[in-house]
Amino acid sequence: MYRLLGDNHVLDGLPFSAQVFLRALDGVRNRLADEAGVTGNELRALSRVAESSGLESDALADFLEITPAAAHALIERLVSRGLASSTLADREPPVVTVALTPAGHELIGTTYENFQSIINGAAESLDTDRRIAFESGMLKMARKLDAQAR
Repeated sequence: MYRLLGDNHVLDGLPFSAQVFLRALDGVRNRLADEAGVTGNELRALSRVAESSGLESDALADFLEITPAAAHALIERLVSRGLASSTLADREPPVVTVALTPAGHELIGTTYENFQSIINGAAESLDTDRRIAFESGMLKMARKLDAQAR
C-alpha cells in the first residue's frame, strides 16, 4: 500500500520489502566492489560483460543507463586496469566490443563466490521449503514484470 506521510512517500507490504531487499543487495554489491578495488558501476559492467562472450559498448551503456560516451570511458578504465579488453569492429558505424581478461574473470569469479556465500548465509534463516518458494516466487514475479516492461 502506498501512503503519503507529510512529505515522505511510503510503500508497505510487498513493494516495501522488495525495495528493502534490493537496497540490501546494492549494499552488498557496493561492499564487494570496494573490496575488489572497483566502483559499483564498474562491477555491474564487469558482471554484465561476464554474462556474454563479448558485449557491445552501446548495450553496456543501455544496461548501466549511461551515455555511450560514459560507457566508453568506463571501458577504457577497465582496459587500463587489465580487467577487460576492447576491440573495434570494422563496420559503419564502428562498434566497440568489450570482453573480460583473465584478471577480469578472476575478479568476477571471486566476487560471485563471495556474493553467493553472503546470500546463502542470509537465506539460512529460511527452511528448504520456504527458500524454494521464495526463489520460485521471485522468478515468477520477475518474469511477469519483465514482460510488462516490454
